[in-house]
Amino acid sequence: MGLFSKKPPCPICGGKIPLILPSKIEGEYICNDCYSKIDMGADKESNLTMQGFREYLTFYDQNQILKGQFVVSERIDFGLWDTKIIFDYQNKLFCMSKNPDKTVFEGRQLKSFTIREDSTPLFEGSAAGIRRYTSTVTERAMAMAPQIAQIAANKRMARTLDRLDDGKVNNSAPVQYFDIPEPFQAFHVELHFDHPYWTVLKCDMDGPRFNNTLPDVNNYLRSYQQSIEEIEKLVAALRTVAFSGVAEQSVGPGMMGMGALHASMAPPADAIEEIKRYKALMEDGVISQQEFEAKKKQLLGI
Repeated sequence: MGLFSKKPPCPICGGKIPLILPSKIEGEYICNDCYSKIDMGADKESNLTMQGFREYLTFYDQNQILKGQFVVSERIDFGLWDTKIIFDYQNKLFCMSKNPDKTVFEGRQLKSFTIREDSTPLFEGSAAGIRRYTSTVTERAMAMAPQIAQIAANKRMARTLDRLDDGKVNNSAPVQYFDIPEPFQAFHVELHFDHPYWTVLKCDMDGPRFNNTLPDVNNYLRSYQQSIEEIEKLVAALRTVAFSGVAEQSVGPGMMGMGALHASMAPPADAIEEIKRYKALMEDGVISQQEFEAKKKQLLGI
């Protein structure tokens, strides 16, 4: 039988099988309408049998009822081309889409979640509680300020040299571009389920980026704060639908429990030197006075 030969009807619904690149399950052709209903983890889909597909369609019909009940309470947007997540707080449901057109999850099916900055934990959540780990991104970005300031000074010098010969900017002097990696590249979200068709679901959100032509720490930190606010919305939404009422605690990197957090808040021996360094950054316009005051309180443990 040739590639474009007439094929038997879909064994599920009796519908027409497409002539070009038809889908198969266990060697049997499936119509596009039936096959488009599949929304499950790749590990489940790769082992799907015809009997398993029929059982899945029963689940699919039941899930349609949840889609009909879905009332959007919160939307989380990971960017223009990235993941959208919607939540229904009243019915404790959520869906990894801008509309409830994919699998709708019940909050009770979520076992745990983790959110990382690259490989560094930022949030962990389960029925046992939610932990927020201290991030060092702000400190690492601020530590780059002198290097960024030097690049800006080099650019100004290059422009000055460029004008010396004829008073015009003709790009005759070499210009240094900023190509140093950011403190981290992306937020990584993992949701772990007790679900017949999903074990784990992963999605990413890009971290902020420096402007390679005019890098600015303040702009970077403002973008980072906006991203953190979106991540915090996601954590709050997951807590509402899946882990309502559980305790939340903040811990330092690699530390366990609130006792370790309080220990980490004690002022370091060189706190005064650190305060002087951040004050210089404020006077240079790299950070605001509000950011300086917040950092000073942290270093003094108040």
